[in-house]
Amino acid sequence: MKIDTETIYQHLPSFAQQLAVDWRAKDLQKHRYGPLFERCLRASVARAAFTKGQLDDYRAMMLSSHLKYARHSPFWADKFSVHSVNPDASDPFAELAKLPVLTKDEVRQNLDRIANPLIARDGLLRTHTGGSTGSGLVFHETREAEAQRWATWWRYRLNLGLSRETVCAHFGGRCLIPLTRSKPPFWRISEATRQIIFSTQHLSRETFGYYLGKLEKMGAKWVHGYPSGISLMATWMLEEGIPPLAGLSLITTGSENLTPQLRQRIKQAFGAPVYQHYGMAESVANFSETKDGRMLVDEDYAAVEFLPVAAGHRIIGTNWHNPAFPLFRYAPGDDCELLEAASGEGTARQVISINGREQDFVKLKNGTMVGAAALSLIFADAPHVIEAQFIQREAGKVEIRVVKGFGFSPEDEAAMKKQLMQRFGFLCDYQIAYAERLPRTASGKLRLVISESPAPGA
Repeated sequence: MKIDTETIYQHLPSFAQQLAVDWRAKDLQKHRYGPLFERCLRASVARAAFTKGQLDDYRAMMLSSHLKYARHSPFWADKFSVHSVNPDASDPFAELAKLPVLTKDEVRQNLDRIANPLIARDGLLRTHTGGSTGSGLVFHETREAEAQRWATWWRYRLNLGLSRETVCAHFGGRCLIPLTRSKPPFWRISEATRQIIFSTQHLSRETFGYYLGKLEKMGAKWVHGYPSGISLMATWMLEEGIPPLAGLSLITTGSENLTPQLRQRIKQAFGAPVYQHYGMAESVANFSETKDGRMLVDEDYAAVEFLPVAAGHRIIGTNWHNPAFPLFRYAPGDDCELLEAASGEGTARQVISINGREQDFVKLKNGTMVGAAALSLIFADAPHVIEAQFIQREAGKVEIRVVKGFGFSPEDEAAMKKQLMQRFGFLCDYQIAYAERLPRTASGKLRLVISESPAPGA
């Protein structure tokens, strides 16, 4: 019988949960931030100084190598044959352009065929993505692929003046505090990774004062997390006239869209500049905001394309750092606006805004607001869900509409219900309804949450 470690953790007493977090943090520090990460970080920082010619050569080398690895994948061998792609050609970008755009649904239906059989799964990392519309993926990646992703993210942070020693107040989607807890602490301390991990599931107008008190006591200099949780605190701070925290110098966000309105609200409340980055577990694209406020494509990290659509440009990318699960011209499901539509290789293109990953909320019975990034994780271990949508008409009640994909099974439904119990508990009554298709907005986008109650500060 498989041991459900998450369920065991949720039933541990607080001191034992803290011990488990400590053990996990030390393990994470050892494996994620070991010698491999350090090598990747040094190389990533060095590439930032590449000339255009050096960057072009590096990109061509990475894509050429990726194409050659991928021809051993049954899925890509067929694709290369059908579209006359030659992995040995001198211009790999010309070969890449022959391939059609790869959808998440197509990937989901061909997980085993996409995987490279030459790379044994022993030693690979199992990873997943929740998806901005509820459509998740579960796949494998090499340890170097993970190290390259984190190295790119830390290069961005180093450029903002942060360091690995800077203590981070983290507001994400991890379920480290049981929903039954009604009194502080609503956080866990991860000393090995220099983090204080706050539970956004317990964040409400009644509890946010405890969060502010802990931030003030720890002398927080850096806050990172989902804009949804941080902006809620900002809204309540402004409404109650609470002054900015002394000493806070930087806020970074990810996983959800940071709109100009949210950025301004957070900056006004906390009195610190706010930056964002765009990335995902599939590693097909990464954008990093500079200290002067420009969000640039990390051209050395992946082969990113922008296809014109009605709402701006569709993000398309190729993950040349993960030969174990190669993705070419993959569409993660987000659109963006560019400063200019230039597509020349070797230049850092600038992204104005991300149009996907909208900040939506589901409101629980106790007033807690669960944001879009945390909601999407409900489907992270249900890979055969094509898309999903939350319909809320009153606090503490929600209808979850789900579109089944090929291979959907009782295991997918069980995985959803397990995550729903962790994130909603008995604070939200839900009903799952299966549908053939979900409605779109006038611009053709799927909203993760449709609520009749506006979010605070909206």
